[in-house]
Amino acid sequence: MALQNKGSSLTLGIHKIEPVDINNPLVASSLEQARRSISNPRLRDILLVRTTIQQFLCSALAAEGYIHPPVYMLAGCTDPLNHWTYPARINYYGEEVSVTQSLILYKMLMVMLSPIPQVFWASPNIRMEMRINRKEYKYVCEFMQIDFEKRGATYEEMLAFVSRTISGLYAHLQEKHGELIRRFRGGPLPQLDGKLQLFDVQEVKRRENLGDDDAVEQWASQRADGRPFLLVNLKREAYDLYDEKAGRFLNYDVVLPPAGENPHPIECLSGAERTRSVAALEQRMRELNYPMEYFAPFFELFSSLDKGGGEITCAGAGFGVERLTYAILGLKDIHEVYPFPRMAEGRISI
Repeated sequence: MALQNKGSSLTLGIHKIEPVDINNPLVASSLEQARRSISNPRLRDILLVRTTIQQFLCSALAAEGYIHPPVYMLAGCTDPLNHWTYPARINYYGEEVSVTQSLILYKMLMVMLSPIPQVFWASPNIRMEMRINRKEYKYVCEFMQIDFEKRGATYEEMLAFVSRTISGLYAHLQEKHGELIRRFRGGPLPQLDGKLQLFDVQEVKRRENLGDDDAVEQWASQRADGRPFLLVNLKREAYDLYDEKAGRFLNYDVVLPPAGENPHPIECLSGAERTRSVAALEQRMRELNYPMEYFAPFFELFSSLDKGGGEITCAGAGFGVERLTYAILGLKDIHEVYPFPRMAEGRISI
């Protein structure tokens, strides 16, 4: 079957798809996992809590005046991500484009160039992590992220906002699904007072002679009394502000300690105050050996519309909805949140 267009023949895309080998052991294993997941008797309760988490976070941001633009799943250039990922590229009308790994570049462009000072997206992300080794319990290649960004916001302001939001989420979940959550976790959610405990990653590493950020997560989890906590001053992305005067990164993660069947601390939010100028952002990306020609559209758009002399003044973060669900309920691994699992570095059959 062909479509005619001014005398030329266009082959339907579906005719170009390579068939799946149902006898491939990896495909068979993936199908078996899907069978187990979609028939899981706990699935409705898990997704009920997931729905409540997403609804609460979106409502909280909207109530604070954040605006939700359309969601974009394809990008000419996307979040650089200063860690190991496969390049996720697809054919778009004959040209290669990236799938959106996160909306950070869009967030920065929106709050710095548009008339909208606060934005949030509830958006699917596709992020093909590499070298996850023993961490497959918390990694998926598709997930829902609730991203938010605010013009003129500071590190301190966002720490307070994130703490209040997590505390409000816990209180809301306890009120709506307290007994259900108790069954999963083996106990109630802890009461939070609106201010999460904070640990400086670099300081803890030096003082406790710890080797990496994972070790700090474990150390802090043992001192958090079962409550979510903040890790700050993490060395990572190009767009996270490094404060030269203070000698530290102005960024933050929210980590939930182990609960229920889950023995691991789980990072559920990542954010920062942003690098304060386009020039500094470009310099930092060059230091990290990013292919700058790939990010040329971002810098071109910024420079063509910028009225602030290349200044960047914003801060924000992103909640991982499935990770929050998994960590709050204390599930054995994140894949129980998915009726159709999306394994990082694994085969997807359906």
